[in-house]
Amino acid sequence: MDTSLQTAPPPTDAPYFAAHDPVALCANRALVRMREQGLQPVPHNFEMWYAYYAQSNLDVVRAIDSMGADPQALTDQRCGAIHQEFLSNAHEGEVARQATATIQATMDGFSSRLAQAKTATGRYRGALEEAAHTLSHTDSVLAMRTTLQSVLDSTGDMIAHNHQLAAELERSAQAMQQLQGEFEQVRKQSLTDGLTALPNRKAFDAELQRLWQEADAQGAAFCMLMVDIDHFKAFNDTFGHQVGDEVLRIVARTLQESLASGEMAARYGGEEFAVLLPGRDLQAGLAQANALRTQVHNMLMTRRATGEKIGRVPVSGGVAQCCIPESAQALVARADGALYAAKKNGRNRIASAST
Repeated sequence: MDTSLQTAPPPTDAPYFAAHDPVALCANRALVRMREQGLQPVPHNFEMWYAYYAQSNLDVVRAIDSMGADPQALTDQRCGAIHQEFLSNAHEGEVARQATATIQATMDGFSSRLAQAKTATGRYRGALEEAAHTLSHTDSVLAMRTTLQSVLDSTGDMIAHNHQLAAELERSAQAMQQLQGEFEQVRKQSLTDGLTALPNRKAFDAELQRLWQEADAQGAAFCMLMVDIDHFKAFNDTFGHQVGDEVLRIVARTLQESLASGEMAARYGGEEFAVLLPGRDLQAGLAQANALRTQVHNMLMTRRATGEKIGRVPVSGGVAQCCIPESAQALVARADGALYAAKKNGRNRIASAST
């Protein structure tokens, strides 16, 4: 962690907030940094920088510090990706809170309309019973006409109440359908990496746990592959972080398009990706990993605007097969160890983990 954050001087220009308490100081630093970086003054950017200067979220601190001092590194898009990965849970909670309030208001409105319909039904039943009694005890044509008119009026009121109840039901159904769509959108966003559009670490962890449970219960084989772009920092220093972001997106798309149905590629963090290969033993997993590495390395990247050749993207990888009763975390550690071995032995290669 960069301890200089704790002793850094306050902004030299006029502060946005006059107070000198830690909250105001962090807010000032966040706002000044956003202006210096040329970032849009939107809430998620401010929240990210405030968390950085307050050191309230160490994942945010590490993600920003890992980019160094290059002012081009922290674009609005990258800040959005950091915010989504490490700070979006609070917004999911806010969506849930708003949804709960909407559901409660919808139920209250429907309950009120239902109570009105119940009262109207009681009045209608009473009107019918009274009409039946009157008609059975009179021979007067005028009394019969009056009674029948009263029944018609009561029937009209009842029909109107039923229409209102049906309309309320329709509104409630539409509100619930909209909420369902909003929840689904939030769920997908919470499981998707903002930069590469791949499943994120949270989605990967859930799928890994599912496969592990399946292997534990049924003995089903599966492999895990960790992939890392070689010398990515030097690549960023040479071509800039915007090009680096595009490389990450291209590698992500190549991995995703090269996998079969049921297999998953996820962004694990930084320039590292994780791939799950259900139904494959170590030999098959190693063959698939080498095919993926070759597919990525065969791409010759150029700048679209200028035609400048950027070159090829070498990647290293580590493959491990799940071996019950080891934990899912142990599998990740073995795959990561194999990746380290591939890096140590020259990079641009795949290594496999021993069981």
